Amino acid sequence: MGLFSKKRKTDESPSELEDDSASEVKTDTSASVSTASDVPGTKEQPAGPLDVKQLGDQDTSQYADFGVFLLPQIPGLAVHPESPLDEKTFGSLTMQIGKAAVELLAVAAPKSKRLWPELRAQVRGETTAAGNTCDEREGSFGTELFVQLAAQDAKGNRGRVQVRYCGVDGPNWFVRLVFNGMVQADDPDLQALEQAVRQVVVVRGSRPMSPRSVIPVVLPDDLARQLAALRNQQA
Repeated sequence: MGLFSKKRKTDESPSELEDDSASEVKTDTSASVSTASDVPGTKEQPAGPLDVKQLGDQDTSQYADFGVFLLPQIPGLAVHPESPLDEKTFGSLTMQIGKAAVELLAVAAPKSKRLWPELRAQVRGETTAAGNTCDEREGSFGTELFVQLAAQDAKGNRGRVQVRYCGVDGPNWFVRLVFNGMVQADDPDLQALEQAVRQVVVVRGSRPMSPRSVIPVVLPDDLARQLAALRNQQA
C-alpha cells in the first residue's frame, strides 16, 4: 500500500473512519509554543507542525516527547499510537479532541524537494482508480484533498466516509495529516485540534534516511507502561 493508503474495519459505522489502533493515552497540561519562521533552510519553514529548530533555545520539557513528535500538553487532547512496530515504537499516532481526530505520520524528505505535490497526485490517482471521489481544495494546511470513500457498516448498510488529506513539507521531513469523519470546518473540536496540530514539533534527527522512510513514533516511558497495563487488562 502507498503512503496514503487507509485500512478500514468491517464493523465500522459509515460516519467514522479509523485505523487499527492501540488504546489511547492522554496529555493534560497546557503549553505554549513559539512560531518563529526565520530558521535558515532550503525550504520555507512550516507554520505548523513546526521544525524543532524553530523553537530556538526554548525549553522543550513542557512538551510530551513521542520521538519524532513533541506534542503540546493540552487539556482534553487524547493520543492514540498507531501501527505498532514493537512494544514502544509506532508508525504514526492519532491526536483527538472531542469528536475530531487526525492521524500524523512523518517521513524523511530531501532538503530541496517538496513531497506533497507528488504525493497529492498519487493519492488522487489511487482513490479515483478505486471508484472514490476526490476533490482538491485550499484549506487550513494549504492545498488539501477531500476524499469520499465507499463504506459499509456491520449491518451491511452502505454509505460514504469523508477523509481529508493534508501534507506539510518541513526542512528535511514531510508530515502526512489525515483528518477523519464528517466534522464540519467550524466545529469547535476541529478548530481546537487544528490549533494543536500547529503546535506539534517535528524532531527529524540527524541520521541519514532514504526519502519516504517512516520516522518512528516512540512512546514516553510512563505512557509505554500505561499502554502495557491496558493491553494486559484487555488480554
